[in-house]
Amino acid sequence: MIYIETDILIVGAGPAGASLACFLTQYGVTGLIISKTSSTARTPRAHYTSNATFECLRDAGLERECRSVSTPRELIKFYRFCHTIAGKELSRSYYAGNDPNREGEYKRTTPCEQADLPQSTLEPILLRLATQNGFKLRWDYEFLTCREDIETGKVHSTIKDILSGEKLTVISNYVCGADGAKSVVARELQLPFHDTPGGGFALNVWFEADLSHLMAHSPGLIHMLIKPDKPQPDYCAIAITRQVKPFSEWVISMLAKPGITEVTASQDEIIEHVKDLIGDASIEVKVKGVSTWSIKDCYAEQYTRGKVFCLGDAVHRHPPFNGLGSNTCIQDAYNLAWKIGYVQKGLASPSLLESFNAERQPVGRAVVRRTNKTGGIHAQLFSLMGVFEPDLIKKRMILDRLEEDTEEGAEARAAFQRIIEDLDSERHGFGVEMNQTYKSQAIWADDEPNPPPCFPNPEDADLHYLESTYPGFRLPHAWLRASQATPNDPMISTHDLAGKGHFTIFTGIGGKVKWVQVADRVRKDLSVEILVYSIGGEDYRDIFYDWSRKKGTNEKGAILVRPDRFVAWRYNEDKQASEDCGDKLIKVISRILGR
Repeated sequence: MIYIETDILIVGAGPAGASLACFLTQYGVTGLIISKTSSTARTPRAHYTSNATFECLRDAGLERECRSVSTPRELIKFYRFCHTIAGKELSRSYYAGNDPNREGEYKRTTPCEQADLPQSTLEPILLRLATQNGFKLRWDYEFLTCREDIETGKVHSTIKDILSGEKLTVISNYVCGADGAKSVVARELQLPFHDTPGGGFALNVWFEADLSHLMAHSPGLIHMLIKPDKPQPDYCAIAITRQVKPFSEWVISMLAKPGITEVTASQDEIIEHVKDLIGDASIEVKVKGVSTWSIKDCYAEQYTRGKVFCLGDAVHRHPPFNGLGSNTCIQDAYNLAWKIGYVQKGLASPSLLESFNAERQPVGRAVVRRTNKTGGIHAQLFSLMGVFEPDLIKKRMILDRLEEDTEEGAEARAAFQRIIEDLDSERHGFGVEMNQTYKSQAIWADDEPNPPPCFPNPEDADLHYLESTYPGFRLPHAWLRASQATPNDPMISTHDLAGKGHFTIFTGIGGKVKWVQVADRVRKDLSVEILVYSIGGEDYRDIFYDWSRKKGTNEKGAILVRPDRFVAWRYNEDKQASEDCGDKLIKVISRILGR
């Protein structure tokens, strides 16, 4: 038996595993990544990349490169319901922050724009950075089992070289299961799952076709196609088309009729159906790949056992509605990376790692519930349009009713519009993407006199992002200017001052000297570096006055931000001055890090 010793074993090289390795290298942590597959993703799945995920990539220094190979939001502008891509359009809605009524909200609250960045394009970028900074990567290796050695506290994992059949033992401090929806690591740990069976069957067809002549005034990411003029095959009750490359490469997801679990059609038949869905027989279609998948409603009730962690699709599996899949995977990794990094450096107790489950499991559960709720709204719309009606004549009658000058027609149109508007939680679910708040021992909210802020109307929490410096909330974004900046110097976000592997304190005019001294005391006592910035004049100017509206503290107060850019604690001098600031911050940092 061959033995390999390493810091971290990551099982899976998809968005979760690759990004985890990438983020870990920021803390000097390296290890081994293994994957059952022979390469990065071959198909352009998991494509929509949210503002929050680009914030993580920005912190890792990858935003510019990732954006250069992605499709910008201007070219994923619309979300359409139509008979075919070239045919009759029933509705169109703005998508991905392009709604004129929503665009300002996105720009005010994040330094990053969303874009379309397929998994097949993102993975090589992440893995390149990870391996250039010390991680080893092995394709065609399979995870079999693991156990924790009582004497050493190390995890012994048995892996197999698929090509030779040879088994090896990897001895590591931690194992991270990022091995997808059929996770062997999660099964090995016997993690408890909430699993609702019977979600439905779908076929993905990845193809090349020049549709630029159809997209001049309809540059949309999503085109929902119902093709009502002739009977549809069993494997395609409705088709969801999305672009991969404007406007030459596409994926059509065909949702099967109820009860269908396989496709018996030939590739030629599938190509002909793709042409039917495009609605232009002159288009040349070249199929690049065909795959099947099923709709999931599944999340783990626990993410960890001992020194083994699961993240990404290994612990939350759901339909693609809302575009939350790879985004949640990468944000899982971003949360876990700094905690492993601080423990490996000896700056935190292993108890800090317990907060990974406490903080991310509720997020995964909420994502699964949200996406399946969106699926339910789609089902209402499909029913209203007669999508599953087997009789073609009746199906046309149902659709024609939407245009009739009758009371029934008016009711149908009102119902159609109401459901389309309800789907704004998918097209512009900014709150779904950004309103992730944490409660754990790694957050100090003990000093807060009031509960955390919330929307009066719970429905708004899915649509809109609620910014706050309340502990457990994401650090608010505000554009700043360095105090000595010239007109040629760029603006800088509060996000750019935080993150990058360190804790940060934001204070105001007059607070810098005191908080630098306090941070220096923490460095001497706990060896934890905390950067201190004064916003308002000394270091950076609050040129739009956004920070003054968002900070929630007085001038000499402080906001402590974790390395993952979530607020850990805040201090108002006039209300909390009875306790020495140095003693207080040492107490706060000690609990956060489990010291």
